[in-house]
Amino acid sequence: MQTDILTEEQYKDFSKRLIESIEHRYKSIPLNSLKHPRYILKRPVYITLETENDKVIASLDDIEAFAYADTEFEAINLLCEDIISLYEDLKESGEPLGLLPSKWLQYLDEFIERR
Repeated sequence: MQTDILTEEQYKDFSKRLIESIEHRYKSIPLNSLKHPRYILKRPVYITLETENDKVIASLDDIEAFAYADTEFEAINLLCEDIISLYEDLKESGEPLGLLPSKWLQYLDEFIERR
């Protein structure tokens, strides 16, 4: 009775094609700037770019922020705006923050500095 579905060569080829298709759809890149005159990054933050149905999704999963656009450039710019908006909202909140928003603010404070 045969227990192997693929030969070793077929398995290597399949693995290579699978990795290439994933790498084509997803990539992690450093964000070095928020592109805003009032905020600078103390260190790069890694974001994810995903291509799906001719749309680019830029995301910072640690704070559940994401942006959709037609190009990577637009998606990154929209994500930067979303990060700044969330940061300002959390900093300026007059009420005690819940557990998750508190963690987000703590995370953002680690790498965002106001000029």
